[in-house]
Amino acid sequence: MNHRFRFLRRAALGLFATLLVVGASCALRVAFFGEAGRGVPYLTFYPAVMIAAIIGGLASGLFATGLSALLCYYWIQRGHMSPVEWAAMLVFCFSGLMISGLAEAMSRARRQAVKAKEQAEAANRAKSTFLANMSHELRTPLHAILGFSGLLKNDGGANAKQTEYLDIICRSGEHLLTLINNVLDISKIEAGRVELESSNTNLASFLDDLEAVFSMRASEKGLAFRMARDGGLPPLVRVDAVKLRQVLNNLVGNAVKYTPIGEVVVRVGWGASAQSPALRFEIEDTGPGIGAQDRERIFQPFVQLAGRSVTEAGSGLGLAICRQYVDLMGGTIGLRSEPGRGSVFHVEIPVALPPVARESAPPASGRVLALAPGQPAFRLLIAEDKWENLLLLRRLLEPFGFDLREARNGLDAVTLFEAWKPDLIWMDIRMPVMDGLEATRRIRSTPEGKRVRIVMLSAHALEEEQRAILAAGCDAFIRKPYTDSAIFDALREHLGVVWIREAPQVEAAAAPFPDAARLRRIPADLLKTLKDSVVALDTGGAAAAIAEIARIDPPLGGALRAMADRLAYQELLCGLENALAREASDGAPHGR
Repeated sequence: MNHRFRFLRRAALGLFATLLVVGASCALRVAFFGEAGRGVPYLTFYPAVMIAAIIGGLASGLFATGLSALLCYYWIQRGHMSPVEWAAMLVFCFSGLMISGLAEAMSRARRQAVKAKEQAEAANRAKSTFLANMSHELRTPLHAILGFSGLLKNDGGANAKQTEYLDIICRSGEHLLTLINNVLDISKIEAGRVELESSNTNLASFLDDLEAVFSMRASEKGLAFRMARDGGLPPLVRVDAVKLRQVLNNLVGNAVKYTPIGEVVVRVGWGASAQSPALRFEIEDTGPGIGAQDRERIFQPFVQLAGRSVTEAGSGLGLAICRQYVDLMGGTIGLRSEPGRGSVFHVEIPVALPPVARESAPPASGRVLALAPGQPAFRLLIAEDKWENLLLLRRLLEPFGFDLREARNGLDAVTLFEAWKPDLIWMDIRMPVMDGLEATRRIRSTPEGKRVRIVMLSAHALEEEQRAILAAGCDAFIRKPYTDSAIFDALREHLGVVWIREAPQVEAAAAPFPDAARLRRIPADLLKTLKDSVVALDTGGAAAAIAEIARIDPPLGGALRAMADRLAYQELLCGLENALAREASDGAPHGR
């Protein structure tokens, strides 16, 4: 019924427009071309046909053509035409038919384009809604898995085998979270919904965090990890730190993941661009390398290199996201590699250099043990409808003596706030009765609501949703799954909570390489065996050779074992080569 009504309405508008433009053509002829008589009768009617066809399509154009021809025949030519005038009328009618047909085709193409655009926009909205919902539904149980696994690991009551199982659960959960993030990121990129959000970033802290994460991962895999920083790097740079961190996490993570033995080196310095300052990152590994035929292909979505085990395979999205983010930041990314000789990824990112202001000290590191004495009894309200998420946050905060209350929906949160006046509210977004955003707006609308701190906890992941969250009156947003450090840092930042933390372990100073006198007591063939094992990165052979040396000279064996344990292979190799070279030049036998 609606379609029929729209058709009749369009036909009526076309008829009215046709009568109007043809009438205007008649008036124009009377005013300016009255002296032409029977000559050029169709001069003023061609524009009328074109306008009518453009407005009303084929039907209006044909109607205007026929009406114009009848007017010319009865009004201008008085019902009598010569053969030439009949030919002119036929030409006019044919031209009108062609004009009307072209206008109809253009009108249909325009309508189809509008319809296709509307369908594409609807599909994008549906896709975004689906991704947001799926991300939320996947992150919610994953948040519980990672959160309770972390609590069990930190509890200290698990035995060695249980700790190993918990490590496997955590690694698998983090891998699943990475896949979810990658799929969401590539979908946002394809939909053109990724925006650059630059901010002043403490470069030293940024690099320290990167080094801390990947040195631990490399150590767990038996790899050496080094970060070499050029001198003169600025304390502050203006860059999109979130996207830069994701690019480097992907590149360095791949280097650690696909390198079976050896080392991963990250070099940070200035780029070669003369137009603007640019940071250059080089990530070098001693992995299997990448062939020339694959060096460009690996930056495409869902491409995985052949010959890798199923356990090594990822989603095939990491490098595609890296390239898109680097392009968005105005930078460049590339690769140098040879099969069997490792790979070197290089990234250059333009940065601005803001004036250096005095900054607050970076947050202390180390595991949180307790609240510092002399602090008030902070009231914390947890607004969360999922029982497992509420229990996780409660178990995380209970040991520190906070006064905790719970709300299972947004309306209860508003009611509890008015009656209890908490210092900080952990607010979920999706809740029954009233969602977290509406609850936040209602709390902020009250006089007492201006002082309370509200931190939104949600599995939502889209940037525009985060902006809406902050616009509603939230002080911060923490995405699920979150780490316990994110919760503790939020309390430190928004309430000034002072924590007692576990003292960070200070790495013992590296022992110097044993002197030549001690090495002269060891047989040359044993030292050569150790050297060959180090060159081949054969950790088992090196350990066996060091064990033999320890039987001859226990302190020497201990020193060499300490070097091997801290992966000082380059230092160990240089010392062995120097010792063997000196022995060869002296000509004195070993082991006497």
